[in-house]
Amino acid sequence: MTPAYFKAIFREIWRSKARFISITLIIFLGVAFYTGIRATGPDMLQAADDYFNRQSLATNSVQSTMGLTNSDTQALAQHASQVTYQKVKYLDVNQLNNNRVVRVAELPATQKLNKLRVVSGRLPQKANEIVLDTQAQRLQPSLKIGSTYKIVSTKALNQKFKRRTFKVVGFVNSPRYVENVSRGVTTVGKGTLDYFAYVRPQTLKLNVATRIDVQFKNLRGVTPYTAKYKRLNRQNTAKLKRWLKPQAKLRQTALQKQATQKIAPLAQATAALKQQVPAGTAQLVKLETQLKAAQAQVAAIKTPTYIYTDRSDNPGYTEYHENTQRVVALSTVFPLFFIAIAALICLTTMTRMVEELRLQMGTLKGLGYSNNAVGSEFMIYGGLAALLGTGLGVIFGVNFFPKFIAQAYGSMYNLPAISVQYLWTDIGVALAIALLCTLGTALVVLRVDLRSLPAQLLQPKAPKAGKTLLLERWTGFWRRLSFNHKITLRNLFRYKQRLLMTVLGIAGCMAMMITGFGLKDSIGDISTKQFNELWHYDAIVTRTGTETKAQRTTISKPSLYQASLALKSAQVTIKKGGVAEQTATLGVPEHAANLNKFVTLRSRTTHQKYTLSQSGAIIDEKLAKLYGVKVGDTLPIKLAGQTTKTIKVAAIAENYVNHFVYLSPSYYRQVFGKQPIYNSNLVQFTNKSEKRANAYANTLLKQTGILNVTLMSTEKNTNFKMFDSMNLVVLIFVISAGALALVVLYNLTNINVSERIRELSTIKVLGFYDGEVTMYIFRENFILTGLGIILGCFLGNWLHAYILQTAETNALMFSPGIHPISYVYSALLTVAFSLIVMVMMHRKLKHVNMLDALKSVD
Repeated sequence: MTPAYFKAIFREIWRSKARFISITLIIFLGVAFYTGIRATGPDMLQAADDYFNRQSLATNSVQSTMGLTNSDTQALAQHASQVTYQKVKYLDVNQLNNNRVVRVAELPATQKLNKLRVVSGRLPQKANEIVLDTQAQRLQPSLKIGSTYKIVSTKALNQKFKRRTFKVVGFVNSPRYVENVSRGVTTVGKGTLDYFAYVRPQTLKLNVATRIDVQFKNLRGVTPYTAKYKRLNRQNTAKLKRWLKPQAKLRQTALQKQATQKIAPLAQATAALKQQVPAGTAQLVKLETQLKAAQAQVAAIKTPTYIYTDRSDNPGYTEYHENTQRVVALSTVFPLFFIAIAALICLTTMTRMVEELRLQMGTLKGLGYSNNAVGSEFMIYGGLAALLGTGLGVIFGVNFFPKFIAQAYGSMYNLPAISVQYLWTDIGVALAIALLCTLGTALVVLRVDLRSLPAQLLQPKAPKAGKTLLLERWTGFWRRLSFNHKITLRNLFRYKQRLLMTVLGIAGCMAMMITGFGLKDSIGDISTKQFNELWHYDAIVTRTGTETKAQRTTISKPSLYQASLALKSAQVTIKKGGVAEQTATLGVPEHAANLNKFVTLRSRTTHQKYTLSQSGAIIDEKLAKLYGVKVGDTLPIKLAGQTTKTIKVAAIAENYVNHFVYLSPSYYRQVFGKQPIYNSNLVQFTNKSEKRANAYANTLLKQTGILNVTLMSTEKNTNFKMFDSMNLVVLIFVISAGALALVVLYNLTNINVSERIRELSTIKVLGFYDGEVTMYIFRENFILTGLGIILGCFLGNWLHAYILQTAETNALMFSPGIHPISYVYSALLTVAFSLIVMVMMHRKLKHVNMLDALKSVD
């Protein structure tokens, strides 16, 4: 090929720059979406992996029902070449002065594992200093660096601290808690932790360690969540159990020895008295009775149970991975959906380009150019558009979408910002798809023309023949149509490829906009439905045990009080193969018939109301989905410190946030073999004043036996604030879909005008005004847009349902409905884009050179 030929190619690019830019822009949008969203999941995983390595997150943890001693650490010290370990002492405290449940732990002198990440301030250096979880600042905004922090709990717990007043010197994050809300369960207070705090060593009066964290060295450098990591972790856990297995018996023996030493004076006193007084003496009988009771207690000391956990037992750790997998699942379908639309438009555009350049192709073939040389113009044209669109799309997509989506998830996790990485396999796939869209479609279209003779190519292609429509047989309807409307209908069915491309393109864009608005509806409805339709109480009061008269008076006396329901409330864990361990709230109302006044238990689809039965439990819909259970199936649940029990599912109720299991008192007795202790109250208020609610909570906390007051208004404000950032994801959907819709409409309309320029010039010569000429084209566009909108509604409904199912977290269920107004917004935006294109095309049609357009080559 000569330099003159290359010059002709670049002249063609400049001459048809609008088409070249539109192809490039379509490729850009498709590639940006594909590579950007495909990179998001791996980027989020890489950020977590780097963070866990940097902070030395433990791979395993060990706890014991009787604490852990130096003997246990000595057993691990024998395997120091394989593990790093660290003892931890902590106490869970129900704070009566700020209504929070806090885990107070001693900071090791040297942090080997689970290193804290300082967000602000510094770590404690003196005995009177403390650092708090960043979650504490969110729950208690008054806490700042320099603030005084007091621990005020029950008398028994207070005595386990050497000091209880501290100065806050920093706020930290722990790699053990990557979630922004959940801090795990406890046997103290309401059953869930609010945040953690770290103090200097020797602050807690504990003789044994609460937990030993372990990190196996063979897992360093192994990517978390992978099959290799899981395989090695199983082997490591088996080793850990084998190493510590003898410790249980040793601990029992040591405890029995200690207890025997304590009662030794009693035994000696009894033996001495036996020698001094006759048998049966009252004093001797008393001592012998006390000795037997003490010896029985020594004999009753059981072998302690060692509890082994690993990272997968940490809900935050596991759910973060599951969320990244959801993003990966979205990246498999949604971008391909986007690229499919781009491919359809590229096919139409390249087809039109080949038809426009038939005369040039015939001339080149007549001059002796080979088929390869003639076709290379289209290859270079399409290849340049594909390369430019791919390059820009990769740069924009990889640098923008992962950060944007991770920022939305960042409201749920406290991990550091992600680092961008280029996934060359996905970039290669994107480039291949882009080249297929341009070069592939060009080859398909060229295959006929390149076989044609120069004489055939030098003749203009015959226009498509008109056909009689089925509508024309409906003579009563057809006669009433104007000439323009008849022409519009005939042209629609005359250019079937354009009809199909336009309808599918608009439907795809409409579907993505509906999905975006639908996600906003689904997220926004969670709060409304959960707090307004399903929960009808304003506070949860947690007590030490059965409600006393004084507590009942304190709860019901304030004027804010309206009604209350006593119930047993506890946290249960549910674990089943293949699903991350879930935490649910167990509720057993004292008067089951009154539960529906405080909680609506109903079917989400039919709104049928449920009542508690004597032969089964009511669980939430999301929990049922996670474990694949239906009505009549069983589910294993475990209360802290007890063995796993199995419950039968009597009904599955609508719920959107967290998990619950409701049992009637009689069914609770049947499952657990004992009477429930009603340790909580659901309380309704007469009004929603936040100030009065806080005053009510403060009053209750002064009453002996009341451990915690959870205000639902606070829960709503804190737990649902994170959903605001999900609007960013919705914005991505709407803007991306809108941009694609605009490009699709412009491209197809431009092709339509180019194809029919002689026809349009003819009607202008016949005296049609500019507005009439524009409507000649856009009457068809409006009909096609309308058909695309209708099809897009069905497509959008399906895509929205798919994305909801993919994007839900384990503890959250989105509301599946789309508001009718969202369909209206999507349709109006699509029509608005169509009008923008109409204005642009109107200006172009006003300046059509009719003489050039009507020149004949015959």
